[in-house]
Amino acid sequence: MSTSKPSVPIALSADAVDDLIYDARAGDLEALNADIAALASQHNCNESQIVASAIDLADESEGGSGSCVLHFPAANGNAGMLIQDEDIRYGKILTTLLQKLSSAEASQRSAFINHRNNSGNTPLHWAALNTHLECVKALVEAGADLDVKNDAGHDAVFLAERTAWAAVEDNGEGEEENQDQNQTQEIEMTVGEGEGEKTEGAGEMSAGRQVVEWLLNSDVASSLEKGATEGEAGSA
Repeated sequence: MSTSKPSVPIALSADAVDDLIYDARAGDLEALNADIAALASQHNCNESQIVASAIDLADESEGGSGSCVLHFPAANGNAGMLIQDEDIRYGKILTTLLQKLSSAEASQRSAFINHRNNSGNTPLHWAALNTHLECVKALVEAGADLDVKNDAGHDAVFLAERTAWAAVEDNGEGEEENQDQNQTQEIEMTVGEGEGEKTEGAGEMSAGRQVVEWLLNSDVASSLEKGATEGEAGSA
């Protein structure tokens, strides 16, 4: 369980953070933009600092999740894929937030994009588990770290692969299921009914497998593998 609370650039009130997270979770881009602009004016800072401060810091005993504002559009929709209106709405929210973050300092931006909630899951974990390929791409291209593991010891590739396994198995359960029960439940509470693995036609690659293949073949994954190989060679 991730218990340490991150530092944030602006000390937003709990109500302000709740409003930003609600806007993102509800898919209300207009309200989200308006609230971010108003807070930036109130605190005399740029919008990137407001976004980077939008983290649920409430104690877990009081219902806090530790999630940041990126977790919810990452879990709920595809960034830019014209699949359905809901996907488009959440995708625009994710890309808008990432665009606002682009003006932040590199270290601040990286820390926020890779923020781990109370279960150790980053926005990339949630996007991968729910097989939202375009969200996965947007996060990785913005600097999401493929190597981050949640509190169950699993990275985003594993979660996407587990969803792919579930698509071809009757019960979708395995011996790893109990270990990840909390992580799965928190995301099930985030996405709407019917979200998750999209069923593909016979012979087509499942959404989960598409995410796995893209992650494994991305430039970021290739650089990680190259670094690991070089490290092993150097220690030999």
